[in-house]
Amino acid sequence: MVRALLYLPDAAADRLAATPVAGRTLAVRVMVAALRAGASRIAVPSLLRDPAVDRALHRMPELASALEWLDAGQPGPADGAAARWLLLPASALIHATVLEDLLAVPAGRPVVLAESADGFAPVALLPTGPPAASAEPTALWSTVWKDAAAGRPIGLALSHWLRETGAVPRAAAGPYVDVRDATDLRRAETALDATLSIPADSAMDRYLHRRGSRWITRLLVRTDLTPNHVSLASLAIGLGAIWCFWHSTPTSAFVGVVLYALACIVDHADGELARLTFQESRFGASLDWTIDTIIHAGLVLGIGVTAGGPVMVTAGLVGAAGVTLSALFARYLPHEIEIGPTVGGVLRNIANRDLFYLLLLGAATLRLLHHGAVGVAAVVVAVGSQAYWVGCLARIRRLGRKRTA
Repeated sequence: MVRALLYLPDAAADRLAATPVAGRTLAVRVMVAALRAGASRIAVPSLLRDPAVDRALHRMPELASALEWLDAGQPGPADGAAARWLLLPASALIHATVLEDLLAVPAGRPVVLAESADGFAPVALLPTGPPAASAEPTALWSTVWKDAAAGRPIGLALSHWLRETGAVPRAAAGPYVDVRDATDLRRAETALDATLSIPADSAMDRYLHRRGSRWITRLLVRTDLTPNHVSLASLAIGLGAIWCFWHSTPTSAFVGVVLYALACIVDHADGELARLTFQESRFGASLDWTIDTIIHAGLVLGIGVTAGGPVMVTAGLVGAAGVTLSALFARYLPHEIEIGPTVGGVLRNIANRDLFYLLLLGAATLRLLHHGAVGVAAVVVAVGSQAYWVGCLARIRRLGRKRTA
């Protein structure tokens, strides 16, 4: 059982805790980190409640139901002996991975985040209930709770006590910034930027899409736009790219490549906005996947239409079907098929946007050289788009034989 207590480390902490970083205040970010790390109850001094916090709680009912607002004189927790407590400074940037790593330490002595141990805003984990080796820890817990509930700073006393008791230091396993001034706020934003990439990012994602999307995301977090609004914007741009490839001219084909790149950048921004503002959802993920599939299938069909004639249009339709089937396999069977350094690694490399860029640039170049040559691109994509899902089927069949054997 895990509980969390937000506290004010010093007199300026209430102001800093209410400061927005990438669209959400530090206090809200700490609350969400505690919730995602597994805390089922989060105690927060009422001093930290403000309109920004209330707006965030309105969007996150799960967080709202886990919060307990503390007032001066409120008695300590009745379940203290059965729970481990995270003590979290409300004015720091703490990622959920940091707290998950602290909680992975076996119960025993208190644990302190190493990067916070020498400051006045320690991030700490108290073992099961108040330590019972002596009366002093129990008295300290009572004092901590009383002062935290009243909104009084406790960072210095807590830091001193953790040193005296020999709390075990634990290095941060993710972003952590003790925010004390404007420079620290910039460091916190930089630390959050570093969390926006995902393991599936390709080279084009890292060197082009993410660099562009982060500029867009920085603007969007200051607005009321949702990630789904951004996804629909990427669809509109992607449809423009499809239109450019439909009966394309040499100029419109290259414009289509540029629009496709812009659609990818905006598509990355919707995920970044969702992660920064805690608006991830299954619907949003499904919408994002559907839009990606529509854009890719539409572009492939557009190449066939540009090539002209019933045969090439059929090739475009076959290619669009292959793109759709590959997208379905990639979404619903990733753990089954993309494991292993050989076949699995090849499948991962096939299913990224880098090869699709080569396809679009190749089609645009062929359109520039000779209209009839576009048929080569249509045939190549009609065949090549089947590679991923056919490879998936072959791998699933091979795995099935191994299990049977």
